[in-house]
Amino acid sequence: MRKYSAAAIIATLTLATGCGGSAVYKGEAFKEESPYRRNLNVSAQKACEAAQLAMLSQAYRISHNEATDIRGQKDFQPDDEVNVTIELNVICKDVPPGSIIFANAVQTKYELKKSAKTTSVGIPSVGSISMPWGKTAESLVKVGGETISDEDYYARFFTLVKNILEPPQKKK
Repeated sequence: MRKYSAAAIIATLTLATGCGGSAVYKGEAFKEESPYRRNLNVSAQKACEAAQLAMLSQAYRISHNEATDIRGQKDFQPDDEVNVTIELNVICKDVPPGSIIFANAVQTKYELKKSAKTTSVGIPSVGSISMPWGKTAESLVKVGGETISDEDYYARFFTLVKNILEPPQKKK
């Protein structure tokens, strides 16, 4: 039987518990109040039309457009080797006396990865030799994605939708 040091056992247990992580679903609250929805006094179709105009006014590309289901994307490049895409999804449902508009946005981060190209030269009876050929391939690689949970992001979106539906009165 082998003897293990206490430090090795503790390190192994720490790694094992760190790799598993906690289940993300345990943080789901399913609360009545939600930053992802608003009630409006218009039909679902009118609400989604306003949501589409709000997205277009902020340079989102509309990739899916049905009467009560809209999806748009916007790209950002915070630095030369990082690209971030926000995909905003909006669903509108008729609920008397008006509608409920649901919005959720997913932020996906991509990083530029570089890889050197090599070429192999095979010589019978000698073998093959791999040599870097001086070319580098670059590609954007997805490194993460998550639902945006910032309440202010959604508050700004819903305020713009409401202002499109009911333009603020200008003071004379």
